[in-house]
Amino acid sequence: MRGKDEKIGRFFIGVNIMALGVAMSKQSQLGTSPIAAIPNVLSESLEGSLGLLTIIFMVLLVILQLLIVGKNSSRSRRFKIVIQLVPGILFGLLINCYDSLLQRFQTTNHYGSQLTILLLSVLVLALGVYLEVSADFIVMPGEGLPQTISNAYHVPFAKVKVWTDVTMVILALLFSFSLGHPFSGIREGTLIATLLTGPCVSLFDSFFKT
Repeated sequence: MRGKDEKIGRFFIGVNIMALGVAMSKQSQLGTSPIAAIPNVLSESLEGSLGLLTIIFMVLLVILQLLIVGKNSSRSRRFKIVIQLVPGILFGLLINCYDSLLQRFQTTNHYGSQLTILLLSVLVLALGVYLEVSADFIVMPGEGLPQTISNAYHVPFAKVKVWTDVTMVILALLFSFSLGHPFSGIREGTLIATLLTGPCVSLFDSFFKT
């Protein structure tokens, strides 16, 4: 029982830290990680809540997974997908909480400061991802989609993960142009987060295992 409680605690602490990382990247004004790229572009273009749009996006990722596995899949498989909504919704709510908290601090237009905030957000996000994944509890929709595709089409998870991240960034870019706000919410910070988050997660993994 203690081991299960530890897993649950580790997982939700990870989700909490991930949400803080996304909120920090938004405050940097240089773009966010791929998983938050589409909600962030829509938030900037439509002046909507990043947390609410993230929740809607998480729901869409879950629906997409259910369509991929089909209605002939086992009940337990569908349950494992639907249960992703719990951390997905919590993730969106926490992003709003941290975003509101960070908005109390004056935002800076100094590029060096923005870049520093962005790099810190990558470290924070990576720590959250490490805790979430290492808890081995529930999969977040952002990891659930590539996992479902990987299992359904027998393609290595790492390869699918890269392609889903790239697809999300491209879609976010297309949304920014189609909504009349080119590059709004998606900038060089999105590319930096895409390239550095994975290696930073590996760094935390190596550090905590030593």
